[in-house]
Order: sequence, then structure tokens, then C-alpha cells
Amino acid sequence: QLSKSTFFSDSYTKGIVMVLVTLCLWGVLPIFLKLALNYYSAGTIVWFRFSFSFLILFWFLFLFRSGCEILFRPPLIGVLGGVALAANYFGMTQGVHFSGPSNAAIIIQLAPVFLVIVGVVLFRETIRLRQLVGMIIAMTGFYLFYLDRVRNAADNLNYSIANGWIVFAAVVWVLYMICQKKLSVKYSAQTLNLLIYFVAMVVLVPLVEWGEFFEGEIAGWLLLIILGLNTLLAYGALAEAVECIPLSVISILITLNPLITLSGMWVLTTLGVEALPVENIRWYGYLGGVIAVSGVILVVATHYKKENLS
Repeated sequence: QLSKSTFFSDSYTKGIVMVLVTLCLWGVLPIFLKLALNYYSAGTIVWFRFSFSFLILFWFLFLFRSGCEILFRPPLIGVLGGVALAANYFGMTQGVHFSGPSNAAIIIQLAPVFLVIVGVVLFRETIRLRQLVGMIIAMTGFYLFYLDRVRNAADNLNYSIANGWIVFAAVVWVLYMICQKKLSVKYSAQTLNLLIYFVAMVVLVPLVEWGEFFEGEIAGWLLLIILGLNTLLAYGALAEAVECIPLSVISILITLNPLITLSGMWVLTTLGVEALPVENIRWYGYLGGVIAVSGVILVVATHYKKENLS
């Protein structure tokens, strides 16, 4: 239960600020990915994001905290989590490449819904009526958004390929979350991030187009650094938020990030930014996106509220 004084505590305020930082960073992430894909392949971008984040986090923990020891005797489930998150990042980037930022931001919201379903099927968690209602609302929204994209997408084949990659990203994200949950009782969030970044950096090496680093312009390198900072700061802020505020609050706020993506793309395409494709989303597509996000919020908020009380 949250008392009145909780909302005005320094810790709670810090948690809200941290989760809002993550929300904004994840909201603009698909847009920056689409811009970077003008210069680099998906494998190169994802590898750089993990490598950049690993190097900075490693030196931070080595100099100011502890946790680097996990790299010498990594738990097997942590390695699996790193592979899963690497696959998630690659799949999401491919989804942005073949469709666009808004489509990827909406469809990836299947991930938290899948997580609840896995909890029920594999871990015998109890599903509540509000979660079922939320799933129905979310699926209605996804269907409306899908209808808009099928009718107005520039290339239906690429759109189908994109959705395949995004659904794949959502599935492996669930695997990553299961691994993280198993390890979170023994390791701190930043220590786990260090291991996961390292594993992802290693497994993604075969997908890197090394020549692209030499061909990239200043704008391309700037975008890579922005994406690396996005990864580092978003997950770092989220790790701090988890220690300050309930997961139910975090889950609701984080799920709003596609609305930032939709709004950002609408503004940028209205302004005529040529580096980004026109997405041609109609009013019912936007409506479907909002409905889908609303349904997902109901699903995850109920899930984490029950988890907090248990």
C-alpha cells in the first residue's frame, strides 16, 4: 500500500524521475534507430549499442562500485539472458528497418502481454478478470492498427517481414525477463546489466559489417553514440527506479512510450524531415495504437499489483 507521505518522499520522486527518463528514451529510440539505419546495418547498430554500454558501465562499476566479478564466473542463466536480449535488440531493429518507428513501437507491446501468458502457462500464475479484459482491449487495438498498416503501408511484404521480426523480438524479450527475474534475487540490476551487455556484445560479432565504421559520416557516428547512450541511460535509470517505486507504477508509465514515438513521428513527418519515411497512418491507426497501449497498461498493472502484494 502507498501512503500519502510515500508520494512526497525523496525516494519516490527520484523513482518517478528515473522512470520518466526511461520512458522518454525508449519513446524516441525507434526514431533514432530508423535514422541510423540510413548509415549502418542492424547488426552493426545493435553491436555498437551493447559494446558502448558495456565499456562505460564496466569502468563505472570497476572504479566506483563492485560487480565486475560476475564476468569471470558468469551464471549460465545470465548468459542465456544476454543472448535473449541481443536477439530482442536485433529483431526490434530489423522491425524498424522493414516498417517504421511507429509500427515497431506499437507491435512490440505484445511482449508484456506474452509475459503474463507465460506466467499463467509455465508458472501457474492466476490470471485475473481485469487482465483478460485488458488483453481483449489490447488485441482490438492491435487489430485496428494492423488494418491501417495493411491498407496504407508502402510495401505489404516488408510490413509482414517487419511484424515477424517484432513478434520474434517480443518472444525473446520474455525469455530475457524470466532469466533476469531468476537472477535478480542474487545480483544487483547494474551487475546483471554488465553481464548481459558483455554476452550480447560477443554473440553479435558475426553480424557486424566492419567496413561500415570506416564509411560512416559524422552524422552516422553521432547517431551511434546517441543510441549507445540511450541504451546505457535507459536501463541505468530503470534499474534505479526499480529500487525506489513499485513495479506497478513503473509498468504503467513505461507502457506509454509508444505514444511518444507516434507523436514524434507525426511532428517530424509534418515538418517534412526527409531522412524519415512518411508512415501514412490514418486516424483509426492512431486510435488503434492508443487502444492497444491502454489494454496493455491494464494487463501489466494488474499483473505487477498482484506480484507486489504476494
